Amino acid sequence: MAAGSQQIETLEVKELTVQKFEETGAKTRTGQVYHFPARAGTQGVTGTWSTANNTGIATVAASQTAATFCIPLGLKQGDIITSFKLSGQIESAGGAVTVDADLRATTAVAADLTDASIGAITQISKVADYLISDSKTGLSHTTISGKSYYVLLTVTTAAATDVAIQGVEVTVTEK
Repeated sequence: MAAGSQQIETLEVKELTVQKFEETGAKTRTGQVYHFPARAGTQGVTGTWSTANNTGIATVAASQTAATFCIPLGLKQGDIITSFKLSGQIESAGGAVTVDADLRATTAVAADLTDASIGAITQISKVADYLISDSKTGLSHTTISGKSYYVLLTVTTAAATDVAIQGVEVTVTEK
């Protein structure tokens, strides 16, 4: 044996108590924030958006009217959406710019897909440069199987203005 070590030759245990912890109910994690980059989105049916850049953002150029863009959200079934936040920047150059962000869900049904709003950030309207960090709070929507979730952006820009969107943050309570 090495110096300083000891060996137990006999061990007598008279009583051994084992506690078993039973888990009751589901675990809940509140305030979980997930970022969905704008680069993962696609241009809608109106206006011109660009993701052809090296920064991972989506931009809409000057002189666009109601330019639409969809950012898909990969959420887990059972998550409870409590809020969402848009992240980006308005380059105003003194012209008017409006931005709307609508968190939506589509559902497949026999007749056709249905599309419904869960909550919206409406009319971010600026005539000066602006850091977009607007949010919609107070939501309580439980995600379910059979639905697809996305944020629909609608942007109107004046001449010499543009908008760059970094992404969307969605806050959920995980069940």
